[in-house]
Amino acid sequence: MLNLNNLLFESSQFLVADYIIECIGPDAIQYLNSQCTNDISKLKENEFQFNSVVDIHGKLISSFLVLKVSKTHLIIILNKNISEITFERLEKYHISEDFEMKGKETYSYIKTHSEEKKYFGKFFFEDDELIISEKEVEGKNDYNFKILSVLTGAASFNPELDSKQLINNTIFDELSVDYKKGCYPGQETVSKINTRRGAAYKPVLLRISNALELNIGDKVLLDDKKIGDILDFVIVANESYIKVRMLREHRIEGKSFEVSINGITDLATVYYLPYIPTAMNELAVFAYDQAISKFQNNDELLAEELFKKAISYDPLFEDAYESLGVLYGRQERFPEAISLMEKLKEINPKCMMAFTNLSLFHMKLGEIETAENYKSKATILNFQILGDEAERKRKEEEVAAKKLAEQSRREDMFKQVLDMDEEDPMANNGLAEILFERNEFEAAKEHFKKALSSDKKYSVAYLGLAKCYEKLGEKELLKEVLKQGIQIAGKAGELMPANQMQALLSKHL
Repeated sequence: MLNLNNLLFESSQFLVADYIIECIGPDAIQYLNSQCTNDISKLKENEFQFNSVVDIHGKLISSFLVLKVSKTHLIIILNKNISEITFERLEKYHISEDFEMKGKETYSYIKTHSEEKKYFGKFFFEDDELIISEKEVEGKNDYNFKILSVLTGAASFNPELDSKQLINNTIFDELSVDYKKGCYPGQETVSKINTRRGAAYKPVLLRISNALELNIGDKVLLDDKKIGDILDFVIVANESYIKVRMLREHRIEGKSFEVSINGITDLATVYYLPYIPTAMNELAVFAYDQAISKFQNNDELLAEELFKKAISYDPLFEDAYESLGVLYGRQERFPEAISLMEKLKEINPKCMMAFTNLSLFHMKLGEIETAENYKSKATILNFQILGDEAERKRKEEEVAAKKLAEQSRREDMFKQVLDMDEEDPMANNGLAEILFERNEFEAAKEHFKKALSSDKKYSVAYLGLAKCYEKLGEKELLKEVLKQGIQIAGKAGELMPANQMQALLSKHL
């Protein structure tokens, strides 16, 4: 099994590029923002982002990091082998804007989980540090870099770079395209593809529980038909993790099927990138879950370290403070436990457990008066919480009443449509959803069936019908409908209902 605790939690340094282009002048940000796919104007000083440039047809020319040093100074970080084409593309529309570009060989490193950062941003994780050095320094680890690159979906500026590919078909669509920013050359095509069916091919991760002999560029086949190309891969703990540019209808998370690569057939499962947690709050939860497991197994030393990491990743993580306080209390480290509970009380003045534990820990230290004071505050807080709960329930009842009224209005509307055309798929599906919400599953089932009899490509109706079968305990019909619906939704590029159906199918397999 994959064990990434060290890579996820420990600070590591990796070489990511060997060239920079400095853009200096009052018009540098305005001009580059008009040429690049990501919104440079959103960058804070000393922050970096992924970015790209495309041709007028939306095909990828170059991708890189952009670092904002000041209002008049940007640094483009990239590999030397794409520096010339990048420089040429960025200078192409540079006419009268007041700035200059100059390039030089310089080494850039990403350091994960750094305590102090001069330059910051998200490469693998949200808190990564960028280090720019005139000299190559020790500390790079190509294997670990590859593991993180494949499993987080970060880019190495090489495997995905293909001038024949639309940027929509590459990992840089996720990393470096801001669909809310203004125009840039090629933007119309990129946006049009995104708002229609989306990319025909796009990177996902395939996991195979065996170590395969693989090469970048290998074809992935399903029933002797190509469904994707290998962009990158890594073998960890005798399992294959493969970044594949995959055909739309097969990009359904959790879907498993037998694929053939280099004549070897094996079972593969699809996962969306990132495969491992990359946001700090997600890392905090992951560390916390690991800590709880260690604590339950009486490994208190490692549990303490992991609780601290969870708090460092998310300083507002109340459960981590409470659990670490309990651990300290168990070890009779009461002053440290009290300090944690005081911090928890600052974060959430209505946290009952903070006051309760403060009373307990002060009692253990023989500080009776202080303990009684916190106990009284806990009692008062309990009454306040009960009052808040009553108010919450009242508001929930108001929301439920409004929802019921809106539901009734929609039901009348759907019935009026069905009076004119009893086969209307949208009205049948809408009425079925209302009936399902009321737990009238048999009636809902019939309307979902009517919707599908009129429109066999109505993917959300397949999902609704499957949910009815689940509630009615008809598991074989459930699986049959889900398999049909997943295939139809996948071909149509309707990945949200496809993913929901796949999750439901996986639950019942």
